[in-house]
Amino acid sequence: MSMPSRTASVPPRILVIDDHRDFGALVQRVAEKAGYMVRLTDSPDGFRDLCATFQPDLICLDIVMPQEDGIELIRWLAGSGSRAAVYIMTGHSPAFARAAVEIGRSRGLNIAGILQKPVSLATLRDILTAARPGSSLPAAAD
Repeated sequence: MSMPSRTASVPPRILVIDDHRDFGALVQRVAEKAGYMVRLTDSPDGFRDLCATFQPDLICLDIVMPQEDGIELIRWLAGSGSRAAVYIMTGHSPAFARAAVEIGRSRGLNIAGILQKPVSLATLRDILTAARPGSSLPAAAD
């Protein structure tokens, strides 16, 4: 699966939603070093607003959050016609993450894979580097 194409002069955009701000900030730092323009939120409402205004190429989506289930955000993304590549992130059950992947794909989303927390810095760096335009996304871990 690939991200929507942008011109070479425009950096790819990544949107990260995670209720654990420290982990979200880690993804942000690694993504910025990989050349991404990054937006970070811990709010489902903020996520929806940023999807509309920021138009991300790649989304890192935590599926277990206190305010709203990430599955609801997957449904919202599908309903909004999102073309962004989506990585499902979770520190919980891998089975739940696989179910989220299936739900997203069945609704036509470009689900790129799963980031099982804790994810190593090297793995995160490799995934974000491979996800840049012109690269192939690694196979989903499902």
